[in-house]
This record gives sequence, structure tokens and C-alpha cells, in this order.
Amino acid sequence: MRKIEDIGLVGTNVRMWRYLAVLYPTPGTNWRKFAFVLPVTAMNLMQFVYLLRMWGDLPAFILNMFFFSAIFNALMRTWLVIIKRDQFELFLGRLCTLFHSILESSDEWGRDILRGAEREARNLAILNLSASFLDIVGALISPLFREERAHPFGVALPGVNMTCTPVYELVYLAQLPTPLLLSMMYMPFVSLFAGLAIFGKAMLQILVARLAQIGGQEQSEEERFRMLTSCIEYHIRVMGYVWELNKLVTNIVAAEAIIFGSIICSLLFCLNIITSPTQVISIVMYILTMLYVLFTYYNRANEIVLANNRVAEAVYNVPWYSAGIRFRKTLLIFLMQTQHPLEIRVGNVYPMTLAMFQSLLNASYSYFTMLRGVTSK
Repeated sequence: MRKIEDIGLVGTNVRMWRYLAVLYPTPGTNWRKFAFVLPVTAMNLMQFVYLLRMWGDLPAFILNMFFFSAIFNALMRTWLVIIKRDQFELFLGRLCTLFHSILESSDEWGRDILRGAEREARNLAILNLSASFLDIVGALISPLFREERAHPFGVALPGVNMTCTPVYELVYLAQLPTPLLLSMMYMPFVSLFAGLAIFGKAMLQILVARLAQIGGQEQSEEERFRMLTSCIEYHIRVMGYVWELNKLVTNIVAAEAIIFGSIICSLLFCLNIITSPTQVISIVMYILTMLYVLFTYYNRANEIVLANNRVAEAVYNVPWYSAGIRFRKTLLIFLMQTQHPLEIRVGNVYPMTLAMFQSLLNASYSYFTMLRGVTSK
């Protein structure tokens, strides 16, 4: 029986989500997703209460706003997958069918491309989880180097002094599992998105290779036409795949563009008003983390756009001049079809490209300079 976990493109992330019952829950495992999500949700609410107390201390407010926003974003991703579980499972089933149809074909070149895509996605998932884990471990131990008592993730409860013994120690111990919990909550969505985009790019690369095989002198007119119609049918399947992927992620990437842009702007401003070397290092690390996640999103989505452009070039380079009228007309229609953009969009409005990534960074920096100018007067 084919299992989605056996596909290296998404296997690492789906395996975690299956164990936590975020995807493919069973009656015996369904409780795990609540045990996984609800404690983090409670901590996020306590972070919000803490933010209200930190309103007068601007550097502390901004730093804790970053932690609150990052954990809220992780929860938002996880709840999205839980709520849209049926759509995600249906899409992953479609990916499994497409993947094995290529893997079991006689196209050796296509199989090589898939193996390379699997390695790339698997290595990226491991890198993301490792980097996220170490990043949160750094946040976990940073309070040990401060003079005053503070928790790794600032939390508060009405009427409770969180810095007195034994409340402080108990809360600190309760936050010790956060590197594992938050890494499993935050990064799988990023890695899953990247793996799905890598597969879309790989399918387009396979299509380019198949188009290059059309037009050999030994091929008959009927064989050329059959190869062309096969490429058209394959391209329609790829377009359906990318459109379905866009429907799944377009709203969440739009929300994250706003959240990440605001966080980067706030952290840049915070760098101008703090003096603690430990906090400066922490903020630089947090900014780099945000930039890395954003770049992973937009770079992988941009690769689909570039691969689709190469498909249009490959169609244009098919030797039509030695073929019959039927072949030429069909090829012309196919060329027109490939001119339509194949892209993932932010909120179904803006295409996810590196140009959009640059525009987002420019907007964050513009708001930062405006904020710095206003506060320096």
C-alpha cells in the first residue's frame, strides 16, 4: 500500500503530523492534537496578558510581541491544517498519485528529477527543524544571563506574581519542552510548503525534458502528435496541482506577510533603543529567522514561475516547421496555454516571487525609518 510518508518530498512533515493527529487522525489518536495544541494556546493567551503589563517598557514590549506573534503564527498554521484537514489530505493523496505515476513510468530522466527533488526537500525539512530547535533553545537559556528574573517566553496571570518562588520555577520548568513543541508546530508547515513547491517545479522540469524529445527525424507524424497531446495532458495536471496548492495556502501566506513584515519593522526599531549585547544578539537572530522563513516561501514559489517560463520556451522550440497542419495548430494552442502565469499568490492578489519578497522588505524598512524619524523628534 502506498503511503504519503514514504515520499521524501513531504514524508518528514506528514509523519510528525500523523503522529500528533493533526493529519490522518484515528479514534485512538485524535486526543493527541488537543494535547499538542491547547497547552501552547494557553501559553499564547498568557503571553498576551504579559504584553498588557509591559506596555510602558518599549524594548521589553517589542521583544515579547515578537514571541507572542511567532507562537500565534505557529498556532494559526496548525489550526489551519486541523480545520482544513480534509482538503490537505485530499491534496496529499493527489500528490501521491502524481508522484507514483512519474516514478512508475518509463521516463528515467523524470525519475532522476524526482529523486533529486526528494533529497532536496528532505534535507530542507531536517535543516528547518534543527535550526528552529536550536533557535528556541537559545531563547530558553537567554534568561539565565539576565540580572533580573524572567521567563524565556514572558507570561502572566491576573493577580499572580510570576517572579516569586515557586511560581517562577514551575513556569520555567513548564516551558522547557517548548523547543520540541514549537519546532514541531512552526517548521513543518514551512517545510511542507517548500516540498510541495519543489514537486511542482520538478513536474515542470520533467515536462520540459519531454517536450525536448519531440521532433526527432525517426518519429512519424502520428507519434509526434501523440507525444504532444501527452505533454498537454500532463501540463493540465500540473496546472491543476499548482492551483489547488494556491487555494490551500494563499490566505495563510497573506496573513504571514503582514505578521512578518510588522515583526521585522518592530525588531529593527528595537535595535535602535536597546543597549544590552545579549538582547542585540537575540534580536539579530530573530530577524534572520524571519528573513529565512520568508525567503524559503518566496524563493520556492518563484521557482515554479521560472520553471513555467521554461516550459513556454520549450514549447516554442519544438520543431513545428517539419510537422503537419494539425500538429502546428495544436502546438500553437498549447503555446497560448503556457503563457498564462502559473504561480502561487499572496491572498490571491500578489504573485509569490522574489520581486514580491523584495517589496515586502522595502515596505518593512520604510515603516521602520518612518517610526524612527517620528520617535527621534
